[in-house]
Amino acid sequence: MSHSRPFHTIMAFAAAACLAAASTYATVTDHIARACIYVRDTVAGFLEVAVAKFEQPVLRMVARPGELLQACAYALRLAKRDRPRVTPGWRMCPST
Repeated sequence: MSHSRPFHTIMAFAAAACLAAASTYATVTDHIARACIYVRDTVAGFLEVAVAKFEQPVLRMVARPGELLQACAYALRLAKRDRPRVTPGWRMCPST
């Protein structure tokens, strides 16, 4: 069976389209792979720095129990104190 010339032309265009699609696919997947590797390395670096930061010894304030009791009593006194009731007639500067 003899094929006509337009059939060979269509097959040539189809082959060229397949090669172009394969080339585009390879290029796009390469860029996507590089982007994924970059994101993975960035996240891994961030986690490495974060873990190293929290592994360092933390300086803590060490207070004696008496100081803590005094601070607690002071906070309770502040919370319980009577506050003045502000009325509409109250002025900031009574001398005027």
